[in-house]
Amino acid sequence: MGDSIDLSGDGGVFKSISRKGKADAICPSEDLPLVDVQYEGMLAETGEVFDTTREDNTVFSFEIGKGSVIQAWEIAVKTMKVGEVAKITCKPEYAYGSLGSPPDIPP
Repeated sequence: MGDSIDLSGDGGVFKSISRKGKADAICPSEDLPLVDVQYEGMLAETGEVFDTTREDNTVFSFEIGKGSVIQAWEIAVKTMKVGEVAKITCKPEYAYGSLGSPPDIPP
Protein backbone atom coordinates (compact mmCIF):
# COMPACT_ATOMS: atom_id res chain seq x y z
CA MET A 1 0.00 0.00 0.00
CA GLY A 2 1.02 3.57 -0.44
CA ASP A 3 2.28 3.14 -4.00
CA SER A 4 1.11 5.95 -6.23
CA ILE A 5 -1.11 4.86 -9.14
CA ASP A 6 -1.44 7.07 -12.25
CA LEU A 7 -5.20 6.94 -12.80
CA SER A 8 -5.36 9.36 -15.72
CA GLY A 9 -2.52 7.80 -17.71
CA ASP A 10 -0.89 11.18 -18.29
CA GLY A 11 0.38 12.00 -14.81
CA GLY A 12 -2.59 14.26 -14.11
CA VAL A 13 -4.31 12.24 -11.36
CA PHE A 14 -2.56 9.98 -8.86
CA LYS A 15 -4.01 7.84 -6.07
CA SER A 16 -2.09 6.47 -3.12
CA ILE A 17 -4.07 4.06 -0.91
CA SER A 18 -3.62 4.47 2.85
CA ARG A 19 -6.25 1.89 3.83
CA LYS A 20 -7.87 -0.66 1.55
CA GLY A 21 -11.64 -0.77 1.31
CA LYS A 22 -13.86 -3.68 2.21
CA ALA A 23 -12.88 -6.76 0.20
CA ASP A 24 -16.46 -7.57 -0.80
CA ALA A 25 -17.40 -3.96 -1.65
CA ILE A 26 -17.91 -2.85 -5.23
CA CYS A 27 -16.77 0.36 -6.89
CA PRO A 28 -19.26 3.02 -8.00
CA SER A 29 -20.65 2.53 -11.51
CA GLU A 30 -23.37 3.78 -13.85
CA ASP A 31 -25.77 1.45 -12.02
CA LEU A 32 -24.55 2.63 -8.59
CA PRO A 33 -23.45 6.24 -9.14
CA LEU A 34 -24.27 7.83 -5.76
CA VAL A 35 -21.29 8.11 -3.42
CA ASP A 36 -20.67 9.56 0.03
CA VAL A 37 -17.15 10.75 0.76
CA GLN A 38 -15.22 12.40 3.53
CA TYR A 39 -12.33 14.53 2.37
CA GLU A 40 -9.70 17.07 3.20
CA GLY A 41 -8.77 19.41 0.34
CA MET A 42 -5.21 20.65 0.64
CA LEU A 43 -3.00 22.90 -1.48
CA ALA A 44 0.08 20.95 -2.62
CA GLU A 45 2.36 23.98 -2.49
CA THR A 46 1.61 25.04 1.08
CA GLY A 47 -0.20 22.14 2.74
CA GLU A 48 -3.00 24.57 3.63
CA VAL A 49 -6.39 22.87 4.05
CA PHE A 50 -8.98 24.80 2.04
CA ASP A 51 -12.01 22.57 2.65
CA THR A 52 -12.82 19.54 4.79
CA THR A 53 -15.66 17.35 5.98
CA ARG A 54 -13.52 15.87 8.74
CA GLU A 55 -13.85 18.72 11.27
CA ASP A 56 -17.59 18.22 11.70
CA ASN A 57 -17.61 14.54 10.63
CA THR A 58 -20.03 15.12 7.75
CA VAL A 59 -20.13 13.49 4.33
CA PHE A 60 -20.28 14.98 0.85
CA SER A 61 -22.63 13.16 -1.55
CA PHE A 62 -22.52 13.27 -5.33
CA GLU A 63 -23.29 11.18 -8.40
CA ILE A 64 -20.45 9.87 -10.52
CA GLY A 65 -20.70 11.03 -14.14
CA LYS A 66 -22.83 14.14 -13.57
CA GLY A 67 -19.95 16.64 -13.74
CA SER A 68 -20.76 18.10 -10.33
CA VAL A 69 -17.23 17.61 -8.96
CA ILE A 70 -13.72 18.16 -10.29
CA GLN A 71 -12.54 15.71 -12.93
CA ALA A 72 -9.90 14.23 -10.60
CA TRP A 73 -12.68 13.10 -8.25
CA GLU A 74 -14.69 11.63 -11.12
CA ILE A 75 -11.65 9.57 -12.10
CA ALA A 76 -10.44 8.60 -8.62
CA VAL A 77 -13.63 7.94 -6.68
CA LYS A 78 -14.94 5.44 -9.21
CA THR A 79 -11.86 3.28 -8.47
CA MET A 80 -12.51 3.27 -4.71
CA LYS A 81 -14.40 0.87 -2.45
CA VAL A 82 -16.35 1.50 0.75
CA GLY A 83 -13.93 2.11 3.62
CA GLU A 84 -10.97 2.93 1.39
CA VAL A 85 -8.80 5.86 2.42
CA ALA A 86 -6.60 7.37 -0.28
CA LYS A 87 -4.64 10.48 -1.09
CA ILE A 88 -5.61 11.92 -4.48
CA THR A 89 -3.15 14.32 -6.09
CA CYS A 90 -3.95 16.13 -9.33
CA LYS A 91 -2.69 18.73 -11.75
CA PRO A 92 -4.72 21.94 -12.08
CA GLU A 93 -6.30 20.86 -15.37
CA TYR A 94 -8.03 18.01 -13.50
CA ALA A 95 -9.34 20.39 -10.82
CA TYR A 96 -10.02 24.10 -11.26
CA GLY A 97 -7.59 24.85 -14.08
CA SER A 98 -5.25 27.81 -14.32
CA LEU A 99 -7.89 30.19 -12.89
CA GLY A 100 -8.20 28.31 -9.61
CA SER A 101 -11.28 28.89 -7.47
CA PRO A 102 -10.60 32.09 -5.52
CA PRO A 103 -10.34 32.93 -2.75
CA ASP A 104 -9.55 29.43 -1.44
CA ILE A 105 -7.71 27.98 -4.44
CA PRO A 106 -5.32 30.43 -6.09
CA PRO A 107 -4.63 30.55 -9.84
